[in-house]
Amino acid sequence: MKTKFLKKIGMNIFTSIKVSNLSQEILDIFKAQKIPYSLEDTLCILANGGKKFWEQLPHPLDKAMNPIDQFSLKQIVKIDRNAQILFPHSKWNIPLQKIGRLLNISRPSLLGIDINQNFGLWFAFRGAYFTKEIIDETKYQSFESPCNSCLEKPCQKACPASAISTCAESFILRRCLEYQTLTQSSCSDRCLARLSCPYQNQHQYTIEQIRYHQAKQLFL
Repeated sequence: MKTKFLKKIGMNIFTSIKVSNLSQEILDIFKAQKIPYSLEDTLCILANGGKKFWEQLPHPLDKAMNPIDQFSLKQIVKIDRNAQILFPHSKWNIPLQKIGRLLNISRPSLLGIDINQNFGLWFAFRGAYFTKEIIDETKYQSFESPCNSCLEKPCQKACPASAISTCAESFILRRCLEYQTLTQSSCSDRCLARLSCPYQNQHQYTIEQIRYHQAKQLFL
């Protein structure tokens, strides 16, 4: 399978698993959405960590054209022209966090988003697809969420919306969104809590990239 080029373009996280080895919970989600699959298929997940992926995109970005999704789709086609693409896809809602945790790509964080062992909070899922090609399963080594061993919890202190508790499952999304949309919000174009996290912060996105994603999140 042609995947070596992915690291060069910043899509530096790639994992695969036989569909038959997915959890029943994930399979039930596929069934509920009538996503066709075979237990003999392999599910592949693509993600980026750090800044490099952003640098490969055709700037300036035309938001109306969904440039990140379009770029990601092109890479999947390069790998496998016959792939059954699940994400990015306008029709289906793929449980990326559940799949990412199963494959040890990520763990829950206090911010409601997942955290990666090598890139911290500065990673994102970019593609998911089924392939009929015969490939080895790849799975990252299991790890514990860095939030569990973080004593100072700077993200909690930095969050002006008080949306963060000390439990990864208790992020209060409503408070976060309400504060972001205030006229004088200090989080309108960035997440102060995310920026305060020291874990793997050498991979922190540029402010330009952060602003782009924040705007997409607020106005989609």
